[in-house]
Amino acid sequence: MKKTIVITDLTQMPKGNEVCVVGIDADGRCIRPVCEGGFLKQHLYDTERKVLVRHGAKVEFDLSPIDTLPPPHIEDMSFDPTSITGKGLCSDSEWEDTLLNSSYTVVGEIYNGLLEERKWVKPGANTRSIATLSGASVVNVQLPEWDGKLRYRLSFKDRTGNLFDCPVSDLTFRELCYKRIKRDSHPRLPVARELSTLLKNADRVYLRLGLARPFRTSPTTEPRCYLQVTGIHTFPDYLQGKTFADFLT
Repeated sequence: MKKTIVITDLTQMPKGNEVCVVGIDADGRCIRPVCEGGFLKQHLYDTERKVLVRHGAKVEFDLSPIDTLPPPHIEDMSFDPTSITGKGLCSDSEWEDTLLNSSYTVVGEIYNGLLEERKWVKPGANTRSIATLSGASVVNVQLPEWDGKLRYRLSFKDRTGNLFDCPVSDLTFRELCYKRIKRDSHPRLPVARELSTLLKNADRVYLRLGLARPFRTSPTTEPRCYLQVTGIHTFPDYLQGKTFADFLT
């Protein structure tokens, strides 16, 4: 089944060469294309090494239903990596309409009241795994370094004023931060402050919020699906139209 979706999420997976891609179809349905071996970064480009899969792009996939979907990851559909076809980019108004029409203003409503401690959902919970939060208020960006690795976090509030502090898996945001700090040798704190100011001053902020696959923090704890920021989108665009590929050198 060939279907065109607007790409809303492009996130870094634990394996460095693997990403997670999510988009929204013409009916407002959220779809996560998955395939055996993972969605590899090489699939983000066309044969001429131009970026094909990026935020706001219209991309056609040859999709197939998956018989058994473990909630909350009910958006998964399998796809043939050779079928990926670019169909152009959304206009600014199309892009914002896609985000707005799939949005909630309260994080708890996204997860049907099943979000625990504002951080996680139990595997198997009867809810979705990903959606858009509109009207978000950014508090700050944090870029700590643990065990020699740069980490990416965002604090924000929803319309009720509830505060959330989540890891950011948005690939483009992470590549931007990594370039500024690791490749260009800028100090972490000024970069975090600059990005915080940039996001706070945006006219409108849409955050894509997703649940990670079940994860145990230790061998003795129960698995949980932790909340993460899978996409940071602003109007005007804080990235000024740039993609993850623009920050790789």
